Amino acid sequence: MTGQAKRIARGAGWLYGYRWAERLLDMVAIVVLARILAPEDFGLVAIAASVVAIVEGVSAFDVEKALIRTRDEHRSLYDTAWTLSALRGLLATAVMLAVAAFLSDARIAAVLAALAATPLLKGLSNPRFVAYERDLVYSKLAVLTVGAKLVAFGVTLAVAVVYRSYWALVAGMLVGALASWILSYVLRPYRPRLSSSRFSEIFAFSGWMSLTSMVTTLWTETDKIIVGRLLGVADAGLYFMTQRIGVLPTRELVSPLQRILFPSFSEIVDDRARLRRVVCESINVLGSLSLPAGCGFALVAADVVPLALGEKWLPIVPLLTVLVPFLGLRATLSMTLPCVMALGRTRMLFAVSAVYALVHVPAFIAGTAWFGLMGAVGSVVVAGLFYTYLNVRMLRRTLGLSAAEILRQLRRPLAAAALMVAAVLALATVPPFSAPGSWLALVVKVAAGGAVFCAVQYGIWRLEGRPAGIEQRLRQVLSPRRDFGAGDRGFSDLP
Repeated sequence: MTGQAKRIARGAGWLYGYRWAERLLDMVAIVVLARILAPEDFGLVAIAASVVAIVEGVSAFDVEKALIRTRDEHRSLYDTAWTLSALRGLLATAVMLAVAAFLSDARIAAVLAALAATPLLKGLSNPRFVAYERDLVYSKLAVLTVGAKLVAFGVTLAVAVVYRSYWALVAGMLVGALASWILSYVLRPYRPRLSSSRFSEIFAFSGWMSLTSMVTTLWTETDKIIVGRLLGVADAGLYFMTQRIGVLPTRELVSPLQRILFPSFSEIVDDRARLRRVVCESINVLGSLSLPAGCGFALVAADVVPLALGEKWLPIVPLLTVLVPFLGLRATLSMTLPCVMALGRTRMLFAVSAVYALVHVPAFIAGTAWFGLMGAVGSVVVAGLFYTYLNVRMLRRTLGLSAAEILRQLRRPLAAAALMVAAVLALATVPPFSAPGSWLALVVKVAAGGAVFCAVQYGIWRLEGRPAGIEQRLRQVLSPRRDFGAGDRGFSDLP
């Protein structure tokens, strides 16, 4: 592998390591809290947290992406970035406090007022820390993320066990944000100063990205508020847990890769042919990870939920069965965002987000009002399929990738996932594995599904003549000294 490919591999290793550690802590916290707190407790905090996210999104000025994309190390750039982030955080905090004063539900108002400190802490964080991500040095990011998560984890569980109140969730969020702020300066000392000298340069890239973030936040964070308004706080808690659990199978496999792809794409953006090859292979890699994870989790949701969360959360099982396979399909094109950002086509990202919001929000309101929680999840899937189509359009306009070519990259994981689903469904008809909520059934289904998927995908790859894809990358990682020939292209095609 080339030097850049080795850096990507190391970065991916750190990313996967700390993300899995972070998610493990999250899962332990969710399992414990789900048995201590009621769905209504989660609903209250979810609604307040959605308001926080909306205010932050509307006031967003995404300076981090601009800092990652540039190679400029001048202090004035980072000082300007810190000044803009601090002002944005101060504004968001003030707006949240003002909104809290007008809320009719005193509990949500109190939670929102407490959480108002989080955007200010984020805004005051060290702008120089983002250079670690730009340079693919994810070990420092791992220390910051896991360190902050450990502190938040301890505080959340302690408050939950002692007080059995939704304030445990709030305390964890606040302490986690404070710890992250402190660690950003401990791990990379820096004394920021007020400056606006590089504002126009940052705005040239971040302007459209900020508008995109605003629109995206509106359609992603209003969901829980709409559910709470139309169906009640308890149903908002069920919807929150569906989302929280539903994203775990695919997000933790795909997010580290998605995060590392933006700085990697940015380095080869001037060579469109090379970028196109890497993007094609990334579609295959993402599909090979997300499709079996999403479809597989849906097959065992009836076992996982009662075993991990308890019987009171059984209403989310049919919701997960519908939502998670779609999330696996959507994740196959999650490299579109870093690709289009690397190309500097931020205006296109804003246009796509705006169009999607016009479809998603009305569909979600109608689906929730007419069909309850299942209508809410169904509308997310229907609108999400439209978003996937928009991603295909963006890839065609930026790199000339057709839908047929994208499907060619996904043909092996799609075929393997289909046979995996058939095998696990057949296994579920056998009496020892047909009863839901069984550890034996869960372990056997996961093992059988994983074995079928891997065997089928590997077999098809061999029959196709061993083309570029995740199979070749894994083989290269397992046999690093082996020469794979001049036709070996893809992630190792990076400089």
